Amino acid sequence: MIDPDPREQAALRAALKNMAELMAEIGWTTRFQDLSEQQALALATAAVDGFQEAMRASAPVPSDMEVPF
Repeated sequence: MIDPDPREQAALRAALKNMAELMAEIGWTTRFQDLSEQQALALATAAVDGFQEAMRASAPVPSDMEVPF
C-alpha cells in the first residue's frame, strides 16, 4: 500500500490490534521463524481480516451517497 489515506491508516491500526491479540496467545518472545505454519497463517489472516473489517465498517452507507442522475 503506497501512501495510505486516513481511513486506510485506521484500518491498519485495527489489523494490528487483531494481530496483537493473537501474538499474546502465541507469545511475544516467539521469533517469526519459529512460528508454525498454522500460527503464521493465523497471523496473516488476522491482519487481512482486521483490515477488511475496518474498511467495511468505515465505508460510506449507500443511502448516504448521492445519486449521480
